[in-house]
Amino acid sequence: MEYFGVFSFIMVLVLMGKVSRLERILRDNGIGVVRAAGLGEQVRKQIGRTVGLTVEAGDFDVYGKECKILDADEEWALVLANEGKKDECEKLIRLDSVKQIKVK
Repeated sequence: MEYFGVFSFIMVLVLMGKVSRLERILRDNGIGVVRAAGLGEQVRKQIGRTVGLTVEAGDFDVYGKECKILDADEEWALVLANEGKKDECEKLIRLDSVKQIKVK
């Protein structure tokens, strides 16, 4: 009986990944839920500032980062992210995956 529960749990994880990929494909093709209007404009106003971004990455992983916004358009943002004490790297973030912006 335990095997059935483990198998079901694994199947749920696999299927949830497929659902999120399908949702991304539908969004890319303009089908389905309309994106939050003006997110690109809000991010463009913050160019040059350090903000806290909460981003959804992959299969339901959500993480927050302190980032300096370098450039942005309606779909993408180029940020300089802190990766430790002195490490910084440039990252390209899709605005569809941004869940929250905290201005410092």
